[in-house]
Amino acid sequence: MPQIQLSSKHAAAITATLGLLSLFPPLATDMYLSAIGDLADSMATDHAGAELSLSIFFLGLCVGQLLIGPLADGFGRRLPLLAGTVLFLATSVLLPMMDDIASFNALRFLQAIGASAGMVVGRAVVKDLYSGQQAAQVMTVLVMLLTVGPIVSPTLGSLLLQAFGWRSIFVAMAAVSAVALVLTLLVLPETLPAPGRQRRPFRDGAVSAARLLARGSFLSMTLVAGFVQGGMFAFITGSSGVFQGRFGQDTLSFGLIFALIAAALVVFGRVNTILLRRHSPARILSRGLPVFVAASAVLVAMSGTSQMWLFVVPLWIAIGMVGLLSANAMSMAMEVAHDRAGIGSALLGAIQFAIAFAVSLLVALGGSGSAMPMAMGLLVPSLAASGLFFGSRAMRPTAAATGQ
Repeated sequence: MPQIQLSSKHAAAITATLGLLSLFPPLATDMYLSAIGDLADSMATDHAGAELSLSIFFLGLCVGQLLIGPLADGFGRRLPLLAGTVLFLATSVLLPMMDDIASFNALRFLQAIGASAGMVVGRAVVKDLYSGQQAAQVMTVLVMLLTVGPIVSPTLGSLLLQAFGWRSIFVAMAAVSAVALVLTLLVLPETLPAPGRQRRPFRDGAVSAARLLARGSFLSMTLVAGFVQGGMFAFITGSSGVFQGRFGQDTLSFGLIFALIAAALVVFGRVNTILLRRHSPARILSRGLPVFVAASAVLVAMSGTSQMWLFVVPLWIAIGMVGLLSANAMSMAMEVAHDRAGIGSALLGAIQFAIAFAVSLLVALGGSGSAMPMAMGLLVPSLAASGLFFGSRAMRPTAAATGQ
């Protein structure tokens, strides 16, 4: 039951605000994908070197969530969220001023720490206010709002790149974060009352983290969620090299293709909302993970084709399955962490982006001359997620109970 009584309008406003805050990571990654070549030229580095700025951003998201999670349990939800939003805004203003890759990447790391606040606090707020399938439904809404970023930002970034250059992309990030800061101040209530806060957030957070990680169901579902999302980050990192390099698409065409594929997240997210009316998150995962594996396997088989549509079709399905599966895995992990939502959210996000960092780094190092690194970046995580879900002792009772 909710701890705070909300009107339907206020609840919708909170969800929309959390959704906008959750857009920070996709805006900070997807919007400048088409500008990676220009960024590399400006910073006197190669394409692979510029792609590493994505991997560093994912690493920053991992570290940031480990920092902000305990703070969200110790000082409430609003203060860490506001601090993170201000940090994202400040770094977005400074990034266009950089002219060397080392300084740029250092600021990207800090920008990621700021961006992580919206994800950590957003999941914790959902858990503060909702439980069970209602929490999964709200989490799905956030994931669907999150997909607006991958759909819109590559095309927007391409238009900004053509009109004003790559630096304008970060000015746009600063503008979005300024709007989010105002909405947070006006709309978001404090959902963690003082009696529920930790007096020693980092020490207590470390103890809580150890206890959570000792729960087999939490660790299993957190890893499942991380590997599912890992496929999305393989796509984000490798898409520019595959579609602009391998298939020869120009900047604007790449943005449109990326948006088309990312739209699968919305389509499958909507399917998930409908499925949750009759089925549990565990049942959806048990049926959806094999489809994710199959689509990724077909993608690997098609990685050598010269016909782009033969590659795009299985990629569209695989990315869509990320949208269907991720919210269910995250909601199941957060359900286990009900008594420590802040640190649970931090661990969930940190593990997710540690996996994202590893996948992104391997895809970037694989080079842009072939579609195989990106395709394998979906297949391997899909197999890992399926193996964990169906093979973990902690998940067998849950999976067996999905016949409802």
